[in-house]
Amino acid sequence: MYGWNGKRLRVDLTTGKITVESIDAKFRKMWLGGRGFNSALLYQEVGPEIDPFDAENRLIFGVGPLTGTFSPSSGRTTITSKSPLQYPCGFGDANMGGHWGPELKYAGYDQLVIQGKAEKPVYLWIDDDRVEIRDAGHIWGKTLSETDAIIKEELKDPDIHIAAIGPAGENLVRFACVINDVSRAAGRTGMGAVMGSKKLKAVAVRGTRPVNLARPKEFFEECAKVREKMKADIMVQMLYDQGTWLLTMPANYEQGWFCWRNFQAGFHPEADKLRGERHRDHYLAHREGCFACSISCGRFSKIPGGKYAGEKTGGPEYETLTAVGPRLGILDIEAVIHNSLLVNEYGMDSCSLGGAIGWAMDCWEKGLLTSADTGGLSLEWGDQETVDKLIKMIVYREGLGNILAEGSYRSALHFNRGFEYTMTVKGNDMSQDDPRGLGFAFGIGFGTGRRGGDHLQGLPCLELTGQFYPGLVEKILGTAEAESRLSPVKKPEMQKYQEEVKAVGDCLTMCTFSHSWSFAVLPEDMARILSACTGVDYTVEDLLKIGGRIATLERAFWNRLLVGRLEDTVPERFTGEPMPVGPNKGTVFPFEELRPLYYKVRGWDEATGFPLDEVLAEYGLDELVEELAPYRRAYLEKMG
Repeated sequence: MYGWNGKRLRVDLTTGKITVESIDAKFRKMWLGGRGFNSALLYQEVGPEIDPFDAENRLIFGVGPLTGTFSPSSGRTTITSKSPLQYPCGFGDANMGGHWGPELKYAGYDQLVIQGKAEKPVYLWIDDDRVEIRDAGHIWGKTLSETDAIIKEELKDPDIHIAAIGPAGENLVRFACVINDVSRAAGRTGMGAVMGSKKLKAVAVRGTRPVNLARPKEFFEECAKVREKMKADIMVQMLYDQGTWLLTMPANYEQGWFCWRNFQAGFHPEADKLRGERHRDHYLAHREGCFACSISCGRFSKIPGGKYAGEKTGGPEYETLTAVGPRLGILDIEAVIHNSLLVNEYGMDSCSLGGAIGWAMDCWEKGLLTSADTGGLSLEWGDQETVDKLIKMIVYREGLGNILAEGSYRSALHFNRGFEYTMTVKGNDMSQDDPRGLGFAFGIGFGTGRRGGDHLQGLPCLELTGQFYPGLVEKILGTAEAESRLSPVKKPEMQKYQEEVKAVGDCLTMCTFSHSWSFAVLPEDMARILSACTGVDYTVEDLLKIGGRIATLERAFWNRLLVGRLEDTVPERFTGEPMPVGPNKGTVFPFEELRPLYYKVRGWDEATGFPLDEVLAEYGLDELVEELAPYRRAYLEKMG
């Protein structure tokens, strides 16, 4: 076998049973790896009746056929489970970089499946064939950096890689995340809370096996070509120079989607306080690259003086720096780095943390929350002292923090007010990206995507970066007009295409920045590298069909929960409030016009948002036709 190991490691924390299963050729062909493997297994094993915190929920770690090879920027890991954050609880996954995924591959596994619940805190130690469930009572309650250091000392190996949760995951904060190598986060949809519910503190891995290649010479030649393309790519060069901090200036001054005060505006005249050059010149300790990385976009920050002197942390990247900064009315760069440090150490998704606190501040400003609701806290925009307190209160579920730890939508449910200020889709807080400026294809992804309000549904950067890749948009979509961010032309087609490319990239564990932010790696490059690696010859059409199959199955997971067209929404602020200031003043996002057009190109029923039977059959999901039929009927009854 080449590329794949063909093995799934399954650990039942209730019984202590550890088994190794074969992943057969049919499954590998249909689902490819990583996200595809995980989504298929989650659909098979976690039905709509299972609660995210049930022992029967699965926590699945998946890597792909290219993981651990020379293939550029292909060292990522997908973690998948039923999410505790969304409302209703639905499909959840998150993706992390670092070096943990390749280590799992070297240990001999393509997937790790955790089920059951331990009676007391444990961690998992995977050392090739030796797999142990070990006591974690002494590290329960520790931060991420403390956990990492203690386990490495205990196992007498500083080079092992550890994926762990912090106190937020232990306390079932619904947006807790899993972090490896202290600062590389699988951030979204609460995977850390699921891990905490199983009393699993960490998974430490050491592997020593090679990845076998079918056609080594061809593989290395194809990888070398792509590395040269990435080296010459302007977006890759910009990411190396400034990381995702490079977005601050164009997002605010040119494109108008800078997230100010919970999306009240997309522009602030002093946004340049958070410009990438300032971070690079004064706060960048060093750059970091994930396994086999050709980009090194990762930042490691250090505050040289002042109130937070000496503090160091991995990151922050753009989503985090805006979530715990401008979204809360904060433009102090050192406060932003400090808040990011807390997010990493406690183990939380910065997007949902910023969403919860931003919602509370929005409600405070509007008089919907008072000191009687907050326990005496004043929730003024830009109050860093209060933000610092709230972060810790959320982690340890103290006072108002116990409510906000449920996420902004459940917080609104608790108080029974402020729903219009929960910037969520299906209960998942928006990433810091406003479709009134960012672009209409992104907005389609926000409203219809598998995780709710999240920019990584498909990352349709074709509408942002067309200027750097002349002719590419026209080649793919047939018209250059689709390059315009705020034009509806071909945006459903753009989102579908990039959803499928993104799904394939997640199966191969290739970094999004290589194929959907920059376009140094195109689907034809993926096909050539994958074919040489596995010995199975793939075409671009084969890969895009796999991507479409994955998107369809993930939609079916939601459909079994009676989630469809009615739940495909975006926050009212985007559709009903014209952008008040900045380059896009007066713009609204026309989601109601674009949704049916997207359904048509995706092959979903316009009335229900369920995949059409013929589309299920086209993707080889014939068994879902009969399975989804009663849910379709129930959904029609729900719609009235």
